[in-house]
Amino acid sequence: MKNALLKITLIGSLMIGLAACQSAQTQKSYTAEVNENGVFVGGKPFRILSGEIHYFRVQPAQWRDRLEKLRACGLNCVSVYVPWNLHNPQPDEFNFEGIANVRGFLDICDEMGVKVLLRPAPYICSEWDFGGLPAWLLKDKNISIRSYDEKYIGAIKTYYKRLFKEISPYYCNNGGPIIAIQLENEYSSYGDDAKYIRFLKQEMLDSGFKGILYMAEGSPIYSFMPLDIEGVWTTATTFPILKTEEALKKLNRGKPLMISELWCGQGYRLGTPLDIVRKQNLPNTLEELDGFLARGGHVNLYMFHGGKTYGFFNGALYSTPKRPYTPFVSSYDADTLVNEAGDLTEKYYAYQKVFLKYNPGAKKYSVPPAAEKKSYGEVVFTKSAKLSDNFGRMAAKTVKSQQLLSMEDMGYYYGMINYKATIPPQFRSEKITISKIRDRAWVYFNGKFVGMYTCDNQDPSFEIPQEGGELQILVENMGRVNAGAPMSDGRKGIDNVLIRTKRHFGWEISSIPFDDLSALKWKPASADSDKNCRHTFFKGEFTADEVADTYINFDNFTRGYVWVNGVNLGRYDCLPPVYTTYIPKELLKKGKNKIEIFELEGAKSLSAKFSKYPIYQRKDKRVIMK
Repeated sequence: MKNALLKITLIGSLMIGLAACQSAQTQKSYTAEVNENGVFVGGKPFRILSGEIHYFRVQPAQWRDRLEKLRACGLNCVSVYVPWNLHNPQPDEFNFEGIANVRGFLDICDEMGVKVLLRPAPYICSEWDFGGLPAWLLKDKNISIRSYDEKYIGAIKTYYKRLFKEISPYYCNNGGPIIAIQLENEYSSYGDDAKYIRFLKQEMLDSGFKGILYMAEGSPIYSFMPLDIEGVWTTATTFPILKTEEALKKLNRGKPLMISELWCGQGYRLGTPLDIVRKQNLPNTLEELDGFLARGGHVNLYMFHGGKTYGFFNGALYSTPKRPYTPFVSSYDADTLVNEAGDLTEKYYAYQKVFLKYNPGAKKYSVPPAAEKKSYGEVVFTKSAKLSDNFGRMAAKTVKSQQLLSMEDMGYYYGMINYKATIPPQFRSEKITISKIRDRAWVYFNGKFVGMYTCDNQDPSFEIPQEGGELQILVENMGRVNAGAPMSDGRKGIDNVLIRTKRHFGWEISSIPFDDLSALKWKPASADSDKNCRHTFFKGEFTADEVADTYINFDNFTRGYVWVNGVNLGRYDCLPPVYTTYIPKELLKKGKNKIEIFELEGAKSLSAKFSKYPIYQRKDKRVIMK
């Protein structure tokens, strides 16, 4: 009897505990909605004062610092993209670890009371490779991206099913910080497929989300007619505010106005000095913003803190005939409120004065101090490894094919692709023409360098001798276009090789993704290494008595990629606007640190200097940004 009573008591206690737990869960959950009377969170009026931070452009150990700076600026929300290609690099492969740990970022937001505007793809733009879409979609040459194409929709469903496992616990109705989710991104400037947008809406609803759904339409919003999707809030990405505000009034039919991207800084295009990028008149912007908020507007700053684009994920633009293709640089400093290294700029304090007027409770939050910066002197590269000597070690895949294949056909989407063929004897010396280089190609014939060509060269050609020989074309992917109609033509490599007017068949094709440098066979860097260093890896070491943020300047080199302790920091280049590569302290260790580069062109000497500060180009002079 006692055992029976004990069992009943235990069961009762468990049931009470379970009920209490369920009650707490119910009590914690809350609503978020927008209607003609305003924005309401938890049933109370709520002003969205938001700043954009991308967890995937910031080291995880820095997430809290950046969010604390956001909160102290007077902001109560963070807006964040979710890049499909980072989380789903292959059709059957998913990644939510390290810098891709979106749950870890949302945990900190939840702990700090920062609400989240989530922008979970499938397309994000963001100066990010292919606008966040995975390049493996392009293996199907008939796929229609950003539309209700069954193949595209099927891929989204598979990805969303996995993504929702990560993000749905953080929905407001589940007690989490996500109060709003964006559908697609600036879609009216790309397409008009309402069925596609309604599909995305339904996917979000089916995942259990019961907060605000919104669309962000590009500036100038009055140039496009956004799709009118029932139950979806229309917001705008823009600069300046006033003209867009008038357009939104007509579109929103009495609902509140939201600038979901107020452009206070933009990503930098390679070759463009800061004077051209930084056009914003700060006093005028702040005056417009203050007036907009005084009239009840809601806003998100793009960007609040940019960070950096790691690896090969920088995007590109295809714009005018004079500049048909321009990649973005790996730094995503973006001239905004908090710079690449997390330091506050003059913009921070200027915007803070405005935001604290509308969120005075944020005055209680203190601003974390700037991270310490150090210069580690000079690193000398003492070892080298030519790609030509390590080709077999670096090629992840090699196939024989009658016709040319793209990176996407090969299943490796970044780095380089190499094409090799034996050209048979000809009746006479002949002209070889290469069609559609994407994006930079180095041509060799019988082992001799012929020339370097880019996608800006219209079908470059060169002469080969009558007796024929071995043709090699090494092609670099510099970043897929991240916006507009040219996105659909994002395959990398080359399209065609003609001998006079006839196609050549029979190729050996190799993918070189640079995702693992451990197989390289290093040699001592010789005295003439800097004179003959096209397509050469270099390795050096430097000692850190203590770890701190730093920058490294590759003035002695031309262009290439850099790894620190095995982490790909992206590209460096002799072109403006950025001449230094930011290295966060989280990637360094006390004692010996390894730095490796892959130089594409040539060097003046085999050394690079560290700096406490970034160096940028302004007009005809370089400026140290202290």
